[in-house]
Amino acid sequence: MLRHALRASAASSVTPHRCTLRTKADRETARRASAGYTASDLVVLACVSTAAYALKQYYSTASAEQLRWALAPTASLVELFTDLRFTAERGEGFVSSSRLLVIAPACAGVNFFVIALLSLSFAFVTEARTKSGKALFVLASAVASYAAMVVVNATRISLGVALASVVGLREPYRAEVHRMEGVVIYLTALFVLTAGARASVEGRRP
Repeated sequence: MLRHALRASAASSVTPHRCTLRTKADRETARRASAGYTASDLVVLACVSTAAYALKQYYSTASAEQLRWALAPTASLVELFTDLRFTAERGEGFVSSSRLLVIAPACAGVNFFVIALLSLSFAFVTEARTKSGKALFVLASAVASYAAMVVVNATRISLGVALASVVGLREPYRAEVHRMEGVVIYLTALFVLTAGARASVEGRRP
């Protein structure tokens, strides 16, 4: 019995530990995952959250002219995707030549921009090691979120126009379908944006 116990002990002492982290990248990934947010991360995230809240408050009362930075590029892309042409009208937004479609402040997509910026910041700010790196990451996230907002919003509006012409829905069904279409497109776009950011972050790791 003692002889069998000694053999088992000797065998276990030379058996490699399969769960041991063998690469520097694996150890670094585990360290970051267990460390959580640092003080610098929390400061950056507090600043981003404050800016996002301020933007939401601004958006709730902003006019079409004040939201031109979001509405104008969206209208230009919708013109590219469809055969519609838009004209800026004070107090309204961008009105199509047929006057059947208005890209108004409610269509600006600012809520998507806010959600995308917060998602990227909270998910990946820990990947930047320095304070300047974290600030640059937030800036890059804001640019990416803005570009995504314009493209996704223009796609949503263009698809709505196409569905309305093909299906020919009437109110209130048209509004309901447009709302459901927007939910699907926004959620899909948010998933693609965060997945792309994750792939970019992992590609930069040593």
